[in-house]
Amino acid sequence: MFGVNRHWATRLIAACGLLSCFAVHGADIELYTYEVAPFAVYENGKPSGLLIEVLDELFKRSDLSYQIQFVPLKRAMITVQRQAHKCVLPVARSQEREVQFQWISPVLITRFGLYSKPEQSFPLTTLIDAKPYRIGSFLGSGIGEYLANLGFTVELSSTTQQNFAKLNRDRIDLWAAELISAKHIAQANGVSLEPQLVFYTALGAMACNQNMPQAQIQLLQTQLNMMYQDGFMGRLYHSYGVDI
Repeated sequence: MFGVNRHWATRLIAACGLLSCFAVHGADIELYTYEVAPFAVYENGKPSGLLIEVLDELFKRSDLSYQIQFVPLKRAMITVQRQAHKCVLPVARSQEREVQFQWISPVLITRFGLYSKPEQSFPLTTLIDAKPYRIGSFLGSGIGEYLANLGFTVELSSTTQQNFAKLNRDRIDLWAAELISAKHIAQANGVSLEPQLVFYTALGAMACNQNMPQAQIQLLQTQLNMMYQDGFMGRLYHSYGVDI
């Protein structure tokens, strides 16, 4: 009797292993991101940028395939909440969002600053000094929510590029932006910008539908951890002119 139970137990374990393997290596995972150069851009018929290089390496190591679409962050987050096998990134984790998704983190490590027009200068020694000013951020941005929750006047646009234009037209006083992307946008427009104040370091995560198989979540998180440990992420960031 013991031998028969062991036999069926072995078969059950084997079957569960096959099911787990299918869950990991099954259908494509559909990813949503938003265009912020030089992290993620769509040019010459394909996506490119630092974030895309992270994803290519992560999914290659995980032996998974993915498809990616560029979608405004707010809309992408609503879609991912409703549909399985979908994730959106990068997303700032918060207490409110934590229970709405499964998380793989950090896929990006970024620093944020406050920028004014080149010909303007505000006396910003600490973040509280920016309280009197209108600050531009973009819809779904964790940094925009962070500033709004602290009582700052925050005006939201669909993309961070729109905030650069609003800054130049005096529709906002300060632009809250990630340092690498702000530098890239300014240079593309022939402008040299330096932050008035660097005030925040953020960890960008991949937010996935709650019904996405745990095997996939765990596999991707394990491989992402290895990318930091073996130096891949450090070398990649250095190639974009920053160190982590």
